[in-house]
Amino acid sequence: MAIAILFWAMMLLCCGYGALFGGRDGLLIAIIYMVAVLLTVVGQLIQQSWAGVNWPVLLVDFGLLCGLYAVSMRSNRYWPLWITGFHLITMTTHLAALVAPSFAARVYFGMATLWAIPKLLVIVVGVTLDRRAGISDHEFNTA
Repeated sequence: MAIAILFWAMMLLCCGYGALFGGRDGLLIAIIYMVAVLLTVVGQLIQQSWAGVNWPVLLVDFGLLCGLYAVSMRSNRYWPLWITGFHLITMTTHLAALVAPSFAARVYFGMATLWAIPKLLVIVVGVTLDRRAGISDHEFNTA
């Protein structure tokens, strides 16, 4: 339970920071990420078993990947690509569960959730580095 509380606190802080100081990309990614986390909770209530593919969570993760990819392709910043890449690793975990149905449930759950913290850290580090470099949305939207 303590881990869940820490995750929610970290998610709110990191996404809040990204939304407030990350410009358009930070705001979009924060919204997409928080919606995906809420939908993942719903997905885990729908299918609680990780013995085999967890389809509701896979669908939420696929939607998150599409959203992150869309922001990354329109962004001139690098950090959205990193968060998208980390989430792509999460998607390969679902693929592994599809290909190998005997994939251990604990390993599947662990690998599917492992990259949540690095993704949140990418938001904070990326936005911070952009701010240190003095980069604003206005500089990026000149093209």
